[in-house]
Amino acid sequence: MKTLLINRNFKYMWKSQFLSILNERFRELVIPLIVLGLTSSPLVTALVALSQQAGTILFAIPIGTWVENKHKVRVAATCHFLYGVSIFTLAFLLATKNVNAVMIAFLLFVMGILALISRTAFTSMIPGIAGRENLLKAHTNMEAADAIATVIGPALGGILLAKTGSVWTLLICAVLSLSSAWLIAFIHHEKNDTKVERGDSPKNNRNAFLGRALDGMKILINNPQQLISIAVMCILGFTTIFITLTIIFYAQMTLALSEGLIGFLLSSAGVGNIAGIILINKFKNKNWVTLTCFLMIISGTGILMMTVTNTFIMMCLGMAIFDCALSMAFIVQGAVHQGITPDEFLTRVRSSTYVIGGLVSMLGTFLAGAIPELFTGKTALIIGALILLIPAFIILRFGKYGVKLSKVEPIPKNKIV
Repeated sequence: MKTLLINRNFKYMWKSQFLSILNERFRELVIPLIVLGLTSSPLVTALVALSQQAGTILFAIPIGTWVENKHKVRVAATCHFLYGVSIFTLAFLLATKNVNAVMIAFLLFVMGILALISRTAFTSMIPGIAGRENLLKAHTNMEAADAIATVIGPALGGILLAKTGSVWTLLICAVLSLSSAWLIAFIHHEKNDTKVERGDSPKNNRNAFLGRALDGMKILINNPQQLISIAVMCILGFTTIFITLTIIFYAQMTLALSEGLIGFLLSSAGVGNIAGIILINKFKNKNWVTLTCFLMIISGTGILMMTVTNTFIMMCLGMAIFDCALSMAFIVQGAVHQGITPDEFLTRVRSSTYVIGGLVSMLGTFLAGAIPELFTGKTALIIGALILLIPAFIILRFGKYGVKLSKVEPIPKNKIV
């Protein structure tokens, strides 16, 4: 981490990422509680949250291909700025009491598209700025930003929400987004001017665009390493969304916890996240497939711990174990996914993963609302644990396709297209 943060550009990326995630941790708590207060329905709350992922499904692949030939720093900074404006708009509507679930859903849809564009541009800069030889360290550092924000974000967000109300909390979120845009603007990315080959006429340009967009999806299914990586990404993405939202519903509706205690419960995940960051370097010489499965099993065990107790401290411990292993699995998956993908395919492959990830996130969001409404929050937590445990034991059988985490290299172009 120390070595990478000496790099001026990566330092700005890290700070921007930290503020962006802190913003996200505030909103993960505030917006569901706002909608739940308006509707009194976990299912409706989940359906409103779904709107933020809808843009990913519709636009991720063309956006990923479009971003390839754009100045990625400008794109990311502009989208963060507009994201902040959108949050200001939501705060204004709440302050004037002119808001309902439909209006919140529309704003979340716009914000989801802006977040998609900025993430695509931002993530594709990491190999060029940090260096491919430092991908594991880079993703560990980015996960550290996530961990620190997760420790302080939900607890601070819960306190702000309880003491100042939703409007002021959202205004702080908007300021964080604008600050993130300001930091990105200082990044100098030497590969911004890299151009992807185009056709010599508008028709050929369209055909070339479509061809490049489809290449991203083909790469994900043309070799077992990518298939395993994308399967793991789907499981981790689903679980993160599903468990976070389920815990909010379970804590408020079943355990009747205050906003502050719900925030502290979610913040305990950040404690586990930090532990995972400290531990991950000890496993860099392990087979990445078997390591990922092992981490998924531990994470699922943490969820089960939360289902067998109503003691707040024990729930915090289960949350910490869950996110400790989950954060390590995210680091491994992110480093491997970028490590095996050649530079020229990074944005289009990333956009394809956003489509797939968006679908599973929408499913996770919907089920997080539907299952507690139809059954109980505890049932939802048990299902979340099984979604980690069962695939982990299945994927474990394919360990032969993995290599040491420190030895991951790009797959030759002739083997992926």
